Amino acid sequence: MIELTLPGNVVPKARPRVTRYGTFMPENYRCWKTLAIVCLKSQYQGEPLQAAAVSIVLRGKHPRRGDADNISGSILDALVQAGILRDDNLMVVPSLAVRLEWDKKADPIVMVQLSPIE
Repeated sequence: MIELTLPGNVVPKARPRVTRYGTFMPENYRCWKTLAIVCLKSQYQGEPLQAAAVSIVLRGKHPRRGDADNISGSILDALVQAGILRDDNLMVVPSLAVRLEWDKKADPIVMVQLSPIE
């Protein structure tokens, strides 16, 4: 089992914004994802996993209004772009769990557990 942590709150996966000047992702999402990728790369230097069950635990004082699919989407995108997962489709991530352990007195942290599948 591989255990990774991300400090702070997750920014839920955003939809691209379309303007007359083009399409772009919101800045807060781009900044969070860049920091998450750097943090994840510092914790894992191996080859990308070909398949893994993923468990995401949000501990501490996290906002409770985000959708679980958008939160997991942000984290999965960061895992793929950090080179930890080969992809985030169902063949690579056949099992995904998201759990909130809310505590108003604790600093927010995200625990990601990856169980490689052979």
